[in-house]
Amino acid sequence: MIGTVLDKYEVLQKVGEGGMATVYLGRHTTLGRDVAIKVLHPHLSSSIRNRKRFAREARAIEHLRHDNILEIFDYSGTDCSDCYIITEFVQGATLASLMNRVGRMPSEVVATIGLHLAEALGYAHAAGILHRDLKPDNVMIRADGVVKLMDFGIARFLDESQVTMTGALVGSPAFMSPEQAREGELDARSDLFSLGTLLFHLVTGHLPFAGTNPSLILKNIIEGNRPHVTELAPTMSASLADVIERCMQIDRDERYPAAEQVAEALQACLEEVGFDPKASGWGLADYVRDPGPYQERLEEHLGTVLLEQGKTYLAEGDPLAALRLFNRLLTLDEDNPEVLDLVQGLHDAESPRRRTPLAYLLLAAGLALVAALGMGWFLRAPKAGGTGPVVSVTAPAPPDPGAVASAEPAPSPKPMPSPKPAPSPSPTAGTASPRPVPAPAPAPRPETHSPRVTHPSALPRPVAERLTATGTADDPAEIQIRATQPYAAEIYENGKRVGSVREVGWIQVDPGEHLFVLQGPGIYDYALPVAVSPGEHRKVIVDDLQPKPVPVAIDPSFPDDCQVSVNDAPRGTLAEVDHTISLADPQTKNIVVLDCGKQGVFRRIYDGVDDTYLFTAKQGTP
Repeated sequence: MIGTVLDKYEVLQKVGEGGMATVYLGRHTTLGRDVAIKVLHPHLSSSIRNRKRFAREARAIEHLRHDNILEIFDYSGTDCSDCYIITEFVQGATLASLMNRVGRMPSEVVATIGLHLAEALGYAHAAGILHRDLKPDNVMIRADGVVKLMDFGIARFLDESQVTMTGALVGSPAFMSPEQAREGELDARSDLFSLGTLLFHLVTGHLPFAGTNPSLILKNIIEGNRPHVTELAPTMSASLADVIERCMQIDRDERYPAAEQVAEALQACLEEVGFDPKASGWGLADYVRDPGPYQERLEEHLGTVLLEQGKTYLAEGDPLAALRLFNRLLTLDEDNPEVLDLVQGLHDAESPRRRTPLAYLLLAAGLALVAALGMGWFLRAPKAGGTGPVVSVTAPAPPDPGAVASAEPAPSPKPMPSPKPAPSPSPTAGTASPRPVPAPAPAPRPETHSPRVTHPSALPRPVAERLTATGTADDPAEIQIRATQPYAAEIYENGKRVGSVREVGWIQVDPGEHLFVLQGPGIYDYALPVAVSPGEHRKVIVDDLQPKPVPVAIDPSFPDDCQVSVNDAPRGTLAEVDHTISLADPQTKNIVVLDCGKQGVFRRIYDGVDDTYLFTAKQGTP
């Protein structure tokens, strides 16, 4: 196919492949415009029913003109030997590849992505079109930060009675709505459920509904067996949690009635914390290019705005809205004295037993919730001896080492803008969803799965060494976590950084059960449960951290017959590897060589996970 001409479009390079079609980079022969060419697989194009289904994608989106929807330019028709559509070519990364690179995302970034998707869905729904397959693979963030909703391949017209193959369940199971899983009648609210599932996935790094097979996944979706989003992301925005929970109600009458209402609620989430994604340095493009510094600046911004907006809510007589913000602030800065003083003033401070700072907050929040029954926000009480909400993580299936992520060169750091003054609360900001959001059933728990977390089956792997175990019930304990591998893993508990495996320092904790998560660039997250006794000093050695392979995208301008090798190990021609290779251990030095014969030999060294994983003609050294 590469090198051929379809009508007036030259096929240049294969860029992706799905269940129905292969996508190529192409160029209009007369206009010189780069396009994407989606060609139906030959073994499918022989079926008239499949060709009609493929043609429906072109019909569904040919008249859609929206900044956040992939634009279609041309269509082959159903009678050509090669059935294809021509769309704009998007230079960027899918949400799936971005998540593979950065993991779970900050609430404000997730709300921004959701806002654009809600606007795109609202536009499509107004045109009578459902998407029906909203998932990370079908959303791209262009290099300039524009969100693009793609692949209406299984979209259907709302006024059509029969559009799917008889007896076939079409779509991606993990992101289906309950009515889609039951093969029932669908409306726009089905897409809103999938949008909520997508936002849940982005902000937690977990799929809400999971299982060992599609049948179990669909059963969990239909029955609503999933954790509350805040259980897996205790540091997230409570307002965003409200939006996600309402979108994901099993009864579609309990969801938002239309995408426009979702967009308004997400906009209110951003305004509540004075976050403007259009401001310099705060766009999605800035996050994609440099997620680490971006998140640090965001946390600094939130440290100021959450406190000030919380004070505003208190002054206006809305302590519940204030506590929602203070709770999030304390997950970022547990010992913030001003917040602790404000919280302590909201409840009876006379208590015979000593409480941790976060326990004061939880008690105050609980008292506020008693006076606000029916509202969709709650905080989980800590276990005995703990200091905060306990995150439950179960053993997942091994991650896919072949997953490909798209990376872009990191720019120089951008200065942080001055935080905006806390805005006056809007009618929806800082309040619970208009409809009650029920808490998840405590038992039985559904099988959960995360593609990013490796989990030890039991101690002593990792090896735990108890040094001492003496003390009274109130005496603190200490834990020291080390790793045998030289990876720069940071240690987190309840979303808060508590140390690093390279610092090898003692972490002071309350007696009881703790769940630590080891995270770092180029490695899979590692969940580490540890229980300690009063006064105990315990060393834990982790010896099975696993590196996460990192892809290298090779410029399509290099000829397909160039031979590629990594550290002197041949990988084949560029055509055989589709111009993409994977570095098994990005923590070490990797030397990539392209032998292009008479055109020269190109060599590049990738040293450390902070490097840019893109091999272009300018970067390669002849």
